[in-house]
Amino acid sequence: MNMEGKKSEVWSLNAGMKETILRCACVGGLLLGVAAGHAQELERDLQCMPEEAGRPAERAAVVAGGGDALLPPVGLPFVDDFAWPSLYHEEGPVNVKRWEPSPVRRTFTMASNPPTIGCAALDGLAANGLAYELNPLDPEGWTDTLTSRRLLLEPYATLDSVALSFWYQCGGLGNGPDEGSTDRLYVDFKNSAMEWVNVAEIEGIDNDLEFHPYVIHITDTAGYLHNAFQFRFRTYGSTEGNVDVWLLDYVTVREDGMVPAPEFEEIAFVTKPSSFLVEPWTAMPWPHFVLTQNAYTADEAVTVHRSFGEGSNSQQNIGMKAQRVDQLGSVNEWTPPAGNVPNNAVSGLFTTDYVGETNPVPLFNPAISGFPTFHVSLWETEVGAANETNQDGVTDNDSIVHVQTFQDYYAYDDGSAEKAWALDGIGGELALRFDLEQPDTLEGVMVHFTPFFDDATPENFVLKIRGEDPDNPGQPGEALQEQFTLHQPQYFTDGYDQFQTYLLDEPIAVSGAVFVGFIQEDDRINVGLDKNTNTNPDYLWYKFPSTDWNASTIEGSLMIRPRLRVGQGSLAAVSDPTSAPAPAVFPNPGRGTCLFDLTSPSFVTIRDASGRLVEDLGLCQEGRVEWNAPEPGSYLVEGRNQGGASWTEVWINQE
Repeated sequence: MNMEGKKSEVWSLNAGMKETILRCACVGGLLLGVAAGHAQELERDLQCMPEEAGRPAERAAVVAGGGDALLPPVGLPFVDDFAWPSLYHEEGPVNVKRWEPSPVRRTFTMASNPPTIGCAALDGLAANGLAYELNPLDPEGWTDTLTSRRLLLEPYATLDSVALSFWYQCGGLGNGPDEGSTDRLYVDFKNSAMEWVNVAEIEGIDNDLEFHPYVIHITDTAGYLHNAFQFRFRTYGSTEGNVDVWLLDYVTVREDGMVPAPEFEEIAFVTKPSSFLVEPWTAMPWPHFVLTQNAYTADEAVTVHRSFGEGSNSQQNIGMKAQRVDQLGSVNEWTPPAGNVPNNAVSGLFTTDYVGETNPVPLFNPAISGFPTFHVSLWETEVGAANETNQDGVTDNDSIVHVQTFQDYYAYDDGSAEKAWALDGIGGELALRFDLEQPDTLEGVMVHFTPFFDDATPENFVLKIRGEDPDNPGQPGEALQEQFTLHQPQYFTDGYDQFQTYLLDEPIAVSGAVFVGFIQEDDRINVGLDKNTNTNPDYLWYKFPSTDWNASTIEGSLMIRPRLRVGQGSLAAVSDPTSAPAPAVFPNPGRGTCLFDLTSPSFVTIRDASGRLVEDLGLCQEGRVEWNAPEPGSYLVEGRNQGGASWTEVWINQE
């Protein structure tokens, strides 16, 4: 593994700058300085992928060979295309689980055109979502292990056609294992003596955007056809984060399996839409959206599919539905006109426009109020008509669900970080433009920070909110309000790609174009970079104390979102927002129940540490208020009285 290559994988905008004098400025209490000749924006490989809630640390088990087998054995065929939950820690019945406990995760965003939607990602992240090692002397070693459940192979002892097949890709949209290095993917089989035997060793490939099939014969001469057979994938490479990524798809063990699966006629999803809103939006507040719903609803939703098999196939019986899931709501469903075959006699990759084919009008019910979340489901139920087989393939990859949120923020990113973005220079400032549909009040900035090689949690930054430059439309202008509070990056290990909300010193009335961002005290505070969308060149700007504004040239979408007060008593019409005395929340920390006393009727909401709405208590009357937390964690208790004055208190639940 070439660590110098990993660390130098950057794009520079300011390489031609000659000035090297150290300049300093004082902004919001920060002493800022930058050597102009070295200032630049960077795209970096991820160090941390926050892990799912409640997932145990399983590093010792996987290093030891996968640990004890916890799942009962199953017969053939063994098939997993990672389209739906199949890992041990994921929710679901035992019969759908395919793998023993491991730190491996499923991803729908890291791979480039996988055989079918969903892949397993093996990398340098431990089960808690952090790097196996930070700043190690030797930054390489054994990383992830993925071990199958036991398979009943003894009935096939007299046969000679059982095989393991899988597809792999080196890195995809992330950082892959280096060609010509020690980076490796190993495949091991467990024999009848319960010993692990290495049967394959695969080298890395640079800039790999293709999936490669691999088949390994499972024979009885080596003692593999027994009723406790297992196989495992192991990776060797960088231990410093989400680098040297191996992506696996369509793993099978089956009789007559010497041809890479699937050899039957099969049509499957490969990708799903990043949003059902018009570009560039992936999320926006419902009250902003519903005012001009037709203008903001996507007029197309293109999905990529793959047709397998020796002949061509036809895609039939497609459909889509939208269902509100944050509370009980109606379900709207659409299908093409009877007899319509969207794609007839297709082979390989092809696309389908589900909006164009089904004409869902309206896709989202405009009569809904609040901050709804919808599940938009897409499906195809029958394939193979072109070659008269009329055969269904693997049903898990014949349907997908997109979660479309309408909360209190705007977003360009799809919620997943494949890379990290940073400013390489002291005092660097970033500004991300958002064009608001209607006036509102900005109360904070949501950011997904991710560490890279070094822990940045001690680093300071100050939020910066700017308007548009009237002399240079589209560029950041003057600050709308000075901020003085020092903030530090916060990381999470209780969920993938979590955001933290950083509140402004005072809410700001905003309208039209607003630029949100921060100024860093030191350098290289890494922000998540979504590589499946690309809005940076049009909306992201950055500068240093001695430079002018520069437009970003790094493809992707920075994971920063403006958080608004929309729907919760907007202060946009108030020229001088006021605050009210906050009631004491007690006991703090508490154990399940939060209490506070109101001195006047107030609208009260509860948010979690990432800024997401947990519960809207509505108008609470004067006196004692009691709220029961759903789970341990930190919560923001926010109130606004009928005069418009607001308050916020932090409450910690330890139980």
